[in-house]
Amino acid sequence: MAAQRVGIGRLLALLLTSAMAACSTAPPRELGEPIADEPSHSAVKAEPERYRGRAVRWGGEILGVRNADGHTDVEIYARPLFDNAEPQPDGGDGVRFIARVQGFVDPVEYRDGKRLTVRGTLSGALTRPVGDYAYLYPLVAVEAMHLWPAYEPPPEPRWYRDPYYYDPWWPYGPWWPHRHWPYGW
Repeated sequence: MAAQRVGIGRLLALLLTSAMAACSTAPPRELGEPIADEPSHSAVKAEPERYRGRAVRWGGEILGVRNADGHTDVEIYARPLFDNAEPQPDGGDGVRFIARVQGFVDPVEYRDGKRLTVRGTLSGALTRPVGDYAYLYPLVAVEAMHLWPAYEPPPEPRWYRDPYYYDPWWPYGPWWPHRHWPYGW
């Protein structure tokens, strides 16, 4: 009987471990592993020529797509990446960059709000207007990219209670004996 319990325990531990491994995500193959000595967005924006030719794996939210003859420039608001290379929904240095992709990129598919992770090399900077301001964009020559859906926050659990809302009857309701009366917590 004890040997059977040990066998069931090992089986449950194996099932739990395999279920947890199935839930973890790996970065898409085309993006590869993180780059060890990757410069930050703000460092490259400050001195773009210093980092020319360096490899980066950057990502963020798409702000716009501009197709030109032979290439497409995707304007991205940089965000830090999760371990699986997916851009986080917030945070970062407040830097925009341009991902230059060879060929045509459909603006309908790569629309504003979606998230994109690119892997490529830094190739200087471009100055373009943002409103009336001349903005210096770090330029990434894209070798590989992965498009993520627009971020949607997870739904709030139904059992969630706002900690700032007070309800003296929760969770019982008015039919429950008035043990709070008068303030006898």
